[in-house]
Amino acid sequence: MIETLKNNVDANAQQTEMGKQVNSSRDQIAESLKSEKEYFAQKIGSYLHEEWRKTRLNEDGTYEPRMKKSKDLARTQKHGTDEVDIANTIFEDLPSNWQYENLEAAKVAVDLVYEKVINGEEITSEMIEEMSSVVHEKWLERNDWVYDKDYWNPILAQSYNLLPEEEKAKDRAQIEAAIQIIKSEK
Repeated sequence: MIETLKNNVDANAQQTEMGKQVNSSRDQIAESLKSEKEYFAQKIGSYLHEEWRKTRLNEDGTYEPRMKKSKDLARTQKHGTDEVDIANTIFEDLPSNWQYENLEAAKVAVDLVYEKVINGEEITSEMIEEMSSVVHEKWLERNDWVYDKDYWNPILAQSYNLLPEEEKAKDRAQIEAAIQIIKSEK
């Protein structure tokens, strides 16, 4: 009887140790997945900024300036000003507050498409439209200024299905960029 109890205790201890190892492995996999998704979000955020910059490209190769205020104190101290020309600044050199929106948009897109791309699922145009709708909903959640009567934009402050095609295309482009970039590296 005592020997049986001792064996059960030993077996439980082994199971507990195996459980810890499994949990540790799961944690490592989760951390690796998180890092990979963050990598893709950074890459997609940069891509989205470069695509936007192309819309401001002049014939002489310069970009039409777009001056904005930086809330990034370290950058302001380094450059001696809180103003930044976001059109003439690559993504990696943008102040953190101007990287934020592209990174958040990219994170949403990655979360929506990552598993589908990795698993080789066919992503239909209907799925892209559904995911683009989520992109817009999440954008509205992050950009409540569109509802502010002093700054609001009635075109943007509505659901995806009511947006003009030009605005839908912007949301769709985020999903398509995520699909393209993830596929190109997998």
